[in-house]
Amino acid sequence: MPEGIDQETLDRAYARLAEYHNEDLPDGLPAMTAETFAGYQVTPYEEWLIFNSADGFTNQTFLVSDEMVYESPGWQSYEDALTEARALKAAGATRRPEDPDDEDDDDEDDEDDD
Repeated sequence: MPEGIDQETLDRAYARLAEYHNEDLPDGLPAMTAETFAGYQVTPYEEWLIFNSADGFTNQTFLVSDEMVYESPGWQSYEDALTEARALKAAGATRRPEDPDDEDDDDEDDEDDD
């Protein structure tokens, strides 16, 4: 267990992160469980738990609180992520809204090739 985090808080964060991932899960994929995230590196910061993939497979970071999960793009600094996450949380958001830039633009490129 990560130092400075009680098990109950950690269990809630694991469950919240699994819930977040399962909200938009495509049909046919198995649901993630809280145990899925047990191998992540977890660091407490203020009211957040910061989750990073332990194997370095992904450069995404998740800021998790009881009220929200903020998925930080890999290019965003911790400071910028925390600033935006705090503002969204204060506004009542439960997750970071997807930017239009987050969408896969490959389909548009393929249309130009026709």
